[in-house]
Amino acid sequence: MKRRLKREAKTAARFGLVGGVATAAHLTIAAILSALWPALSEFLVNLCGFLVAFQISLIGHRRLTFRRRGKARRFFTLALLGFVLNNGVLAMLLASTRVSGFWAIGIATLTVPVITYVGSRLWAFREHPR
Repeated sequence: MKRRLKREAKTAARFGLVGGVATAAHLTIAAILSALWPALSEFLVNLCGFLVAFQISLIGHRRLTFRRRGKARRFFTLALLGFVLNNGVLAMLLASTRVSGFWAIGIATLTVPVITYVGSRLWAFREHPR
C-alpha cells in the first residue's frame, strides 16, 4: 500500500511537471500572440496555445509521467474535452466580467489540469493488466 501511494505521488509530481511546462508554453504562446496582434480573438489565441501545449503534453506524459505509449486518440479526446472546458470558462469570463485578453486565457487555462490528470491516469494512459 505504501509503495503504491509513493508511486502514485511520483506519477502525480511528474504529471505536474509536464503539465506545468505545457501550461507555460500555452500561456507563452497566448502572451506573444496577444501582444503582437491584440485584435486577435481570445479564442483563436487560446487555440494556438492549446495546439502547442498538446504536443508537449503528449510527448512528456509518454516519456516521463506514465512511461508508456498510452492511447494518443484517447489523450487527444481528453485534451480536447479539457480545451472545451477551458473555452467555456473563457467565454464565461469574457461575457460576465471585465477580465479579457491574456488574463482571461490564463485563468481559463489554469482550471483544467486536475481533470486532465484524472482522465489521463484512469483512461488515456491506463496500465493494462498483464
